[in-house]
Amino acid sequence: MSLFTNFTFLFIALLALGASIFVHELGHFLAARRRGLLVERFSIGFGPRLFGWERDGVDYRVSLLPLGGYVALPQLADMGRIEGTEDPNAKSLPPISYSDKMIVAVMGAVFNVIFAFLLALVLWTVGRELPAAEQTTTIGYVSEQLIDFRGNPVPGPAFIAGLQAGDDILRIDGQSVRNWQGVFYTILTGTRIDDEGRRVTELEILRDGETFRKLVFPVVVNADERIRDIGIYQVSRIFVDSLLPGMPAERAGLLEGDILISVDGSPVFSLGFFLDYLATREGQPLELLIQRGEELLTFMIAPQRPEAGSQPIIGFRPGLATERVHQNPIELMGGMFTMIRQTLGALVNRHSDVQIRNMSGPAGIVHAIKVTASMGLPQVLWLIIFININLAVLNLLPIPVLDGGHMVFATIAKLRGKPLPRRFLESTQGTFVLLLFGMIIYISFFDVRRIFNYYDRPVSDPPAAAETIDEDSEEE
Repeated sequence: MSLFTNFTFLFIALLALGASIFVHELGHFLAARRRGLLVERFSIGFGPRLFGWERDGVDYRVSLLPLGGYVALPQLADMGRIEGTEDPNAKSLPPISYSDKMIVAVMGAVFNVIFAFLLALVLWTVGRELPAAEQTTTIGYVSEQLIDFRGNPVPGPAFIAGLQAGDDILRIDGQSVRNWQGVFYTILTGTRIDDEGRRVTELEILRDGETFRKLVFPVVVNADERIRDIGIYQVSRIFVDSLLPGMPAERAGLLEGDILISVDGSPVFSLGFFLDYLATREGQPLELLIQRGEELLTFMIAPQRPEAGSQPIIGFRPGLATERVHQNPIELMGGMFTMIRQTLGALVNRHSDVQIRNMSGPAGIVHAIKVTASMGLPQVLWLIIFININLAVLNLLPIPVLDGGHMVFATIAKLRGKPLPRRFLESTQGTFVLLLFGMIIYISFFDVRRIFNYYDRPVSDPPAAAETIDEDSEEE
């Protein structure tokens, strides 16, 4: 991409993240104003003031550290010391009620959900391009071998368990799955361990009208992410998105838009099958059956390695046939809430392979939006909706310094009939502020590594239509 295009996408990413934070803080701000609370400051970001303006006694500002935002409310003593400088005159201000505290605290999340719903209505109207089989749970290919996170080849768990191409997955560990996103996330966040300490996943599948249950023993793959995988791929129809100059596909006469039907007589139902097949056929001519318009054409092409140590390829960038999906807002947001619930459940379960390092911080979120911006407005809308649902859920967790923590403190004070000790609030929230910033720094280390890995990968690796964020992941 050109430098101008990169900066354009980066601007879109910063704007999208800033808008989500602004909406959250706007919820707090309007609720505080409505309840008659004094508002000192409305800040996007933390730390020193970069720029802003003052109006009606409120300092509207953008601050140096883009790690969130806050509304400074001196009457909320337990919040004021963390969310900005504490007003020395706060003690002389009239006290506020328990309902005031709860309403002001919850409205940030409420505004994020409302904003997400409005964007979901727009997305429902315009639709979003997804791989044609994304809305099914049909297996397109079962890999015989995987590479674990140590770099060792291991037998494919699904292959060993007897799963086959064409199987429809109905449930995973007792949870219904409705699309490939659900399949991917439910396996990824699995927490089951058998009596021998092995990771285990139970799949209920439909094959030829009969229902079967299969126990599969996932392996951990990807040295950086270390996630569970069982070696299944969704059904996908592959076409030639672009050709690499000088490579076998171009020399043989393939053209952009050609659809891959079969290789050596085996139907190609999955990109995973095709990539696995190429990996073992270096230098051997392959017979590719291609559909070009109404014609069926046969090509003989021998894979080769573009550079030492890379995977054998025939030299075209594969795209996945897509369709425009119009998903209603309730179903879309419900699926997102389920994903977040599964992730949080996995994070706190000691048997899970999901760790803090798998999360994304500000750098990762901005990069994800930037990459998604190149795929069009509908994909950006999907990601912004997901970010807002995340902001709503995470801020309501009962953790000090988050909105849910403020609500817990307010409730405890209400039950005991008097405010919580000032020293307790200061030490508790101060400790969690340090923990929060420490966690962000830790996550950002992995974010930066992912970003570098993204730009270092070979241009021939990713499929064009599958190069999206988690919701469109091709490989399990």
